[in-house]
Amino acid sequence: MEIEILGAAREVGRSAISIRDGKTNIIMDYGVKLQEIEDVPELTNGAGKKDAQPRPPMPAKRVSAVFLSHAHLDHCGALPILYKKESPPLYATAPSLELANMMLKDSMKIAKKEKYKLAFGKKEVEKMNKGAKSIDYNQPVKIGDFTCTLFDAGHIPGSAGIFLKHRSGLTIFYTGDINTAQTLLLKPCMLPNKANVLIIDSTYAMKDHPDREQEKNKFLTEVNLSAKTADTCIIPVFALGRPQEVLLMLEKHTGLISIDGMAKEASEIILKHKKYIKDPKRLSRILENIAWIYSDEEREIAIKQFPIIITTAGMMTGGPVLFYLRNIKSRPETKVLFTGYLIKNTPAKKLIETGTFSNEKESYKVLSARHQFDFSAHAGRSGLMHIIKTLRPKHVISVHGENCQEFAKDIMTEFSRENSAISQIKAYAPKAGEVIRI
Repeated sequence: MEIEILGAAREVGRSAISIRDGKTNIIMDYGVKLQEIEDVPELTNGAGKKDAQPRPPMPAKRVSAVFLSHAHLDHCGALPILYKKESPPLYATAPSLELANMMLKDSMKIAKKEKYKLAFGKKEVEKMNKGAKSIDYNQPVKIGDFTCTLFDAGHIPGSAGIFLKHRSGLTIFYTGDINTAQTLLLKPCMLPNKANVLIIDSTYAMKDHPDREQEKNKFLTEVNLSAKTADTCIIPVFALGRPQEVLLMLEKHTGLISIDGMAKEASEIILKHKKYIKDPKRLSRILENIAWIYSDEEREIAIKQFPIIITTAGMMTGGPVLFYLRNIKSRPETKVLFTGYLIKNTPAKKLIETGTFSNEKESYKVLSARHQFDFSAHAGRSGLMHIIKTLRPKHVISVHGENCQEFAKDIMTEFSRENSAISQIKAYAPKAGEVIRI
């Protein structure tokens, strides 16, 4: 068996895994990564501007089938590239397929606006959808000598870990992005009983998250103050999962909330697939009682009438959040509340660190108070170690993290103790394109 890491090797982003047995090639995820000047200097043009063109994984050929873990762009953003010359079936949960199409459509819209060319177009997206098949959790699919099954990953609605069982008896579990903790929106992940090989999300391999209830109370304290004084509070979010979780936290303030950007469409899709979230009736009730923003005119009204504004994009790289920020930047009584990890070199990260918003088009000082909270949908280090102990694998492959090599060493150390039930474990942190033979 060959396992090739096509992306997310020692980095967060562009996830892609190839599993081959000589006859069959299964691809799990095919995502992108947006590059920043500081990360990849050669991606700047002569004028010194960032080239925002997404970076895809390494090429894949002779693909038998594709399985998608979930609809974040770093896992689905390059999927149509696989359909330029081939037509493999694509398997994912129903919400993941619909949400992935929403994200790909937005990617093409941004590429057109920013005047760069994607490696795919509408033709490839249509071809991808023609062969797409929605499957539910615990619904096995036969691909060559593999039987493939999805397990609820607890990350965003419809997210899945992918379990492969080969005719030879070898079992492989790819977590995708996974969460072992329960949230207001989702139940914790479900796991198979055992796996010989574990390919594990390592985003938070080196740290645990703060107590979620305490973090929620700190967040609510800030929002409550804004609600009481009617001062604007902007909450930048990714469209999938986070805005819906935040809305559940803010249920008592529904009449004071407006929601803008792709979070609107994502919420509508999520509610279409009710069984993939914990309390669809509660979320539906909240969504019926908040203001939905669709235009610049409505944004002008929202910033005067609604103290709580939930809006994309979470990293402030674009989207309606920039409209709101420009309008409150000179008002120290306003707030910007970030609800999760901020990627290095993004405008959001620079804002929280320096108090200055800057991108390639503008730069200005922001007097608003700024706070960052941790409502991550990824398992922390303890959760990842729990997954390893539960599955008792002989091989662990660390991917999708900035400290994969260090984590692999820690796994070897942790499970080399004499009293460990899986003391013979071997851990890897492969480079992109590296093949592991099992």
